[in-house]
Amino acid sequence: MEWIVFDYAGVISLSPPDRAGALLPDTAGVPAERFWPAYWAHRLPYDLGEVTAGDFWRQVCGRLGAPVDDGLIEVLVELDVRAWAHVNGDTLDLLEELAEAGTPLALLSNAPVELARMVDGRPWARLFRHRLFSADLRLAKPDPEIFGRLTDRLGARPDQVLFVDDRAENVRAAEAAGIRSVLFTDATGLRADLRRLR
Repeated sequence: MEWIVFDYAGVISLSPPDRAGALLPDTAGVPAERFWPAYWAHRLPYDLGEVTAGDFWRQVCGRLGAPVDDGLIEVLVELDVRAWAHVNGDTLDLLEELAEAGTPLALLSNAPVELARMVDGRPWARLFRHRLFSADLRLAKPDPEIFGRLTDRLGARPDQVLFVDDRAENVRAAEAAGIRSVLFTDATGLRADLRRLR
């Protein structure tokens, strides 16, 4: 039995559309070109579950010199989750086909608790026999340890797993752990890769 493990953001979900992506800096009251570097500078501890959503947004806004209170944090958390909720329909079609064919599927995502629970609640989440998130594991890709946790959870050897991610550093880390990997660009290319590799 060969598992196929999918990343979420950039593979199943689309990058935030311009409108959704603009809402966060607009709500924080800062230009996008200042907002996004601050957002990513503080993201990893949030993805790892080491800080709360409130801590994350206070750090981001503090770096930007933007005022923030609990009400604004609540709005920013909701907008952040919604920004990553736009699903790639072509990838979803492929997932449904694979699941219907009996292929065991799993999800491995760097995601904070709020985003992870949103994903868990989506109807298509049932396609995955296992869903692993960085905030729950306290590990994030490309840390090599996360791939050991993955194969342990699946009850599979590394050579029984195929990993799909849109970030080259994550693909390289999975391959170093003995897991065959595919760098995702689009669903059409992934279909061709799966035909070639399986």
